[in-house]
Amino acid sequence: MKKQHLLALVLGMAGLAVGCNKSSNNPDDNSATTNSSMSVTQEVQNIKEDSSNAWEATKEGASNAWASVKLSLQSSANYSYDKKDAFVTDAQADLAVLDQKIKDMSDKVASSSDSVKADAQAKLQDLQTQRTALDKKLDDVKNSSEADWDSTKTAFINAYSDTKTSLKQDWQWLKDKMSQ
Repeated sequence: MKKQHLLALVLGMAGLAVGCNKSSNNPDDNSATTNSSMSVTQEVQNIKEDSSNAWEATKEGASNAWASVKLSLQSSANYSYDKKDAFVTDAQADLAVLDQKIKDMSDKVASSSDSVKADAQAKLQDLQTQRTALDKKLDDVKNSSEADWDSTKTAFINAYSDTKTSLKQDWQWLKDKMSQ
């Protein structure tokens, strides 16, 4: 749609340039120029509206994504050192969900074609490595003192977020490969 508007704009301007002959006294030429001008003006307006709509959609998407990140970060920020046990319990529940999703992906890989399996298994191995690192970071959280609570908690949250993002990307990759 935008390409059509841009093409129409370019063609309209070219028509204006070719159609505008100052020495012409033909009234029909003048009306064609006026029509071309209105057409170009309309195309410029359409392009402005399309750009504005695209920008609004981008801003809304970014705002929504940021809101969900803010909520996630806010909820983890509510875990002060005296709520360490609750954080560990919640983290273990999140890891159980993550484990199930990795298992589901593993099952899906097992039923995939041979051309997809090798790459998918490498992705699963990377996920397992990340998951093992999460266990170490959770142990660090469990054993943290009040002095290092914030840093160990943040390290776990960041590693969990990275692993979750990798899992989502790997699922999308697998979905795309299996649909080909």
